[in-house]
Amino acid sequence: MPKFYRKYNPQKHNIISECRISNIPCEIFIDICRYIPPIDLVTLSKVCKKFRRWLVAPSSFGTEQIWRTSRSIFLPTLRSPPCGISEQCYVFLNLIELGCQFCSIGRIVSQGELPTEAPVKVYWMFRVRCCKNCFLERVITANQIKEEKYVLDVALSGVPYLVHINRPHVYWKKDVDAAIQEYSRIDKKDLVSWQNEKIRKLEKHNMITAFCNDTHHLKLLDKLRRKQRLKSIIRNLSTFVPNDANRTHLEVEVELRRCPTHKKYASSEVIKLFTEDHWNRFQEIIYSEYNAKREYAALRARQYELFLKVYSLIPSKYSMNDPIVQYLCHCPSFKKLPSHQDVITPWDNNFLDTEFIPLLAQEASNIARNNLRIPPITTVDGMKKLRLMNRCAFLCKLCIGISCNEGNEKKKTCLGLFDYKDLVLHLKIRHAVQKIVDKEMVAVDFLEIGKQYLKRNSYIVCFFFPLQNIPFRQ
Repeated sequence: MPKFYRKYNPQKHNIISECRISNIPCEIFIDICRYIPPIDLVTLSKVCKKFRRWLVAPSSFGTEQIWRTSRSIFLPTLRSPPCGISEQCYVFLNLIELGCQFCSIGRIVSQGELPTEAPVKVYWMFRVRCCKNCFLERVITANQIKEEKYVLDVALSGVPYLVHINRPHVYWKKDVDAAIQEYSRIDKKDLVSWQNEKIRKLEKHNMITAFCNDTHHLKLLDKLRRKQRLKSIIRNLSTFVPNDANRTHLEVEVELRRCPTHKKYASSEVIKLFTEDHWNRFQEIIYSEYNAKREYAALRARQYELFLKVYSLIPSKYSMNDPIVQYLCHCPSFKKLPSHQDVITPWDNNFLDTEFIPLLAQEASNIARNNLRIPPITTVDGMKKLRLMNRCAFLCKLCIGISCNEGNEKKKTCLGLFDYKDLVLHLKIRHAVQKIVDKEMVAVDFLEIGKQYLKRNSYIVCFFFPLQNIPFRQ
């Protein structure tokens, strides 16, 4: 037999089969557990039978002391349990992050992704924390009991149940089975006293349940604590995130709160499941989303810079009929700038004139030669493809022609911009046009296309890179 298949002989190799830590005295174990969070106490109770006995003992002062100390230190907003329910049971059921106690669904991984929902619920009436599926599998209605078990109502006198409006009472199956067995062993002469005792215990049970269900005070404290933590994170981020436009800290904080992850969790109850690792991850995500918006704004500002550059070359180098003018928005290098170029760092004119503008001109020419080419952006069809028909970027060619013929330059420069719908009304009312011919009657302002298409009026772009601060070197 190969060596690595041989079995070890504990006596021969003097191997200690039990872990030494399990031999520590109970008093020392209690002192150690004072510094352990409740969720880790649950994990520790699964290490060995001795630890489980110490941590789950139903009527042990040491056990109560361990869980009480851990709760007061690590769950300060959680109230003390009412008389009649143990510390360990009370704390264990409140640990929603452990998920369903039967199938473990909804368990929150402390170092994993941010939790998105809490699919489990604590049913204090039955002293369980479980998901909906496990709950439905383990309960039975009063109607089902009558149909399947044929028991008298007196047998269920002391069994806890949930009440729903216009619905039959809901019982825990194990409680019903235990009550039926106990009822079958009761003598008739003791039935009344047995029933009274069960009713008294049920009333006490209901009082404890009502106390545990009253979480209004706890929710207020949790909400205040979460609000303070969120405020602290945003204030901290506002001091070191990039601030190209020299915004105030208050303005930066407002923009940070607009990040999708902050908006998602700021008013969500799921945030109460956050561990310290989750809070750190949350801060990293907010920082990343803020930078993503900044890069998007820089890209849009850089694209608008290219619009201005091309516009400045008309008519000295290009005409309105050149491909780079008609297809600039559709050039691959315009949509996604070269990876070796930082969108934040300004470019100089030499790079634009000798490298990038010629590259865009070549790409635009390729698009123009394509048989399936898209319509030029300087036409109505091109604006329709860009979904800019409702933007004020259209000019009336008839008004321009009249102004030019009259030689009134002032009137010409005062001609306003229309969206397409208003321009059609203008042509019909002002010029009495019956049939609109776009090619002959409608012009598109090239520079306005850049402003509208690149959303220069959007708060994101203007927040990071105001129009007067476009990274462009003259």
